[in-house]
Amino acid sequence: MAKAEDMGNFYRVPADNRDLNYNLFMTEGDYKTSQVCDYHSHNAQRLDQEGVKRLISTLGLVKKELFGEPIDEYLV
Repeated sequence: MAKAEDMGNFYRVPADNRDLNYNLFMTEGDYKTSQVCDYHSHNAQRLDQEGVKRLISTLGLVKKELFGEPIDEYLV
């Protein structure tokens, strides 16, 4: 809104005329970055029932309910 101009009941927002220069990312970018494997359902760690239990037992609210441990108020 800092760049918007008041035009009665409307706002006129100037066009974003910045150079996006995609070449920095597509042709001139870091080769190592383009070789990173994306995270998706085929390479995600899959948990069985016991794995899910172990994972959620590390959550503060679960620890409080199950074990009576105090929880960090910043993690709630």
